[in-house]
Amino acid sequence: MHRFLVRRPDAIIPLLAGYFIIEFLVRLAIPHGMRFDESQQALFSQWLTLGYDSQPPLYNWVQAVVVSVFGLSLTAISAVKNIFLFLVYLSYYRLAREVLTDKVFAAIATLSLLTIPQFFWEAQRDLTHTVAQLVTINLFLCGAIRTLKAPSLGSYAFTGLALGLGMLSKYNFALLAAGALVAVLMHPQGRARVFDKRFLLTILISLVIFLPHGIWLIHNFDLASGRTLGIMAEEAPEGAFAKFVKGPLKFLKLIVIIGAPTLIVYALVFGKSLLKNFGRSNEWTRFFEILFAVIAIIVLILIVTIGMTDLRDRWLLPFLFLLPIYLCLKMEVAGITAADFGKRFFYVPLVMMVVIPALLLTRTIFPMLFGAYDHYNTPYPAFVRQILASEGKRPGLMLTNGWLPAGNLHLQLPDVPAMSLFFPNLKADYQWSANKPILIVWRPGKDNGVMPRELSNWLRDTLGSQYATPDIKLTDVQYIHGKPGDMASFAYAWVYPK
Repeated sequence: MHRFLVRRPDAIIPLLAGYFIIEFLVRLAIPHGMRFDESQQALFSQWLTLGYDSQPPLYNWVQAVVVSVFGLSLTAISAVKNIFLFLVYLSYYRLAREVLTDKVFAAIATLSLLTIPQFFWEAQRDLTHTVAQLVTINLFLCGAIRTLKAPSLGSYAFTGLALGLGMLSKYNFALLAAGALVAVLMHPQGRARVFDKRFLLTILISLVIFLPHGIWLIHNFDLASGRTLGIMAEEAPEGAFAKFVKGPLKFLKLIVIIGAPTLIVYALVFGKSLLKNFGRSNEWTRFFEILFAVIAIIVLILIVTIGMTDLRDRWLLPFLFLLPIYLCLKMEVAGITAADFGKRFFYVPLVMMVVIPALLLTRTIFPMLFGAYDHYNTPYPAFVRQILASEGKRPGLMLTNGWLPAGNLHLQLPDVPAMSLFFPNLKADYQWSANKPILIVWRPGKDNGVMPRELSNWLRDTLGSQYATPDIKLTDVQYIHGKPGDMASFAYAWVYPK
């Protein structure tokens, strides 16, 4: 296979399509408990609205439309995710082909995404908005580079479309857009392209696409920004100087963590050739260097000005995942022949395509080997069956204090509205009667099942003070694929109208 890919680099497209079909089937084969981002999509699929929470709504809209057509199921959740992941690779290959002459180098750069743990592992298990953002970044850069090379009305329109969708994927897409603008302006043909009247079409299309959500954002800015800014400032030192030092150091640390595996693989595969004439450049290496530099400068400015000290790797992944294209550009400019190393390199992604699904299966089917249970193993299906059989009723509403149980419960009973007080702005219509009681669910800690204050406050404020202290029940359910005696605890209460 590795030799075939050197002769036919375009074959990576059907290879990747097959890989994500396997990943899709693996997801259906492992336990159906959902992690945070999957659960959020199951919960949010009840609404098609201009805004949801601290993330723009592009991925939510796609998922909600799919659910409205096919119904809520793990199949619908996983299919959307794996299609998006495949589109990341497909669009990345297209972007690589725009700047690399050798198709083998383009294939190497694309399959190098399988050397970035934050992408090949975390994006498979979590990450929804980030995955959508990666697609739009590739499309936007394709449009910008195509416009630089061969401007046309279509290229300007396509760039505007990608820009608008990018801003609907994640807000930090704005950093990429700013970096790309500077990189374009510093390109030999850049100023002529930006000052072309057709550039107004790019801006107009992007504004039209983003405007509806933009209006929502203006009216809900605290909701959209509060949680993210709070996370960024977590565990911040008190002193101004300490904050000034910690943020940039964390930024540099994450750059190393994300980029190191790819650099190590390239060093092993290409050896001294990786550094051969590395100082050489062309218009596209300079384009990416300027892009990276501008983004880094903006991030450092934000770190210093707003006190960002607790950065997350997923926030930097959308910029650093472009590193393989840049490295391949450098080697191509240096005159390195990709075919001389392609056979050796392609072993790495081909092995990863076997290892990653195998690890996902092993992690969930034999969780005791890892000393802890994953969210996949949480027995929501058995819990729901048990309490419905015991009560003899189906709820008219399921209410939780966190989105993880809310989405998981809604997956088990798609026809029953579910709400999470973590998202108080998202309210569902529901029926409440003796035949359709409200079901309150939470995961108890060391509080012996005491109802969380936010849930009791909701009962008091929404239904009346007489409902604020319902009868609480506790139950333990065996973890899926768990050892006998390893139980997951649930607390719940049925609330009937008096």
